[in-house]
Amino acid sequence: MKEDKEQLILDTARKHFISKGFSGTRMQEIANEAGINKALLHYYFRSKDKLYKEVISQTLGKFIPEMAAALSSSGTFFERTEILVNTYIETITKNPELPLFIMSELTQNKAGFVAEMQKHASFFPAIFSFIQQMVTEMKAGKIRKIDPMQLMISILGMTIFPFMAKPVICKVFGKNEVQFDEMMFERKAFIVDFIKNALKKN
Repeated sequence: MKEDKEQLILDTARKHFISKGFSGTRMQEIANEAGINKALLHYYFRSKDKLYKEVISQTLGKFIPEMAAALSSSGTFFERTEILVNTYIETITKNPELPLFIMSELTQNKAGFVAEMQKHASFFPAIFSFIQQMVTEMKAGKIRKIDPMQLMISILGMTIFPFMAKPVICKVFGKNEVQFDEMMFERKAFIVDFIKNALKKN
């Protein structure tokens, strides 16, 4: 089917863009790995630039709506934090290429990647809503006052970094794929408890 062939091309292209970047990726190599000729590849995607933009759009289309929904969830700040952490880890576990792809693009094609990200406007109000509740609960004395941006960066680091460092973590701690996923499942509760303790009023 046409849709299956397009998805095969996109999945193959994503691997090449992750490992080689935009400039180092060749359409012929994508065609070879996808088992099609270059003419057919150009039939589906007229240029490398169009293919690249579609890969980014599809990748962000998987990631951003789930994150926006998690950030927009209801409940107390800690309840929303738990939903956010769980969603981050579950989404990346299902799509392990996401962190490397995003970091690759931020390194090699920052302007283009940020421009594509800005098209997903629903993400930004969700972030500000999450931060606003944090500020509100700080003012009400429910949680300790800290810089909201520092906390957001810490949440991102605690959830995303282990997936980016997965080969090193597995090697150092002697974990296989299944054991790593189990560790990430346990990490959800660890991160939430860590944040609660960090923000607990004395």
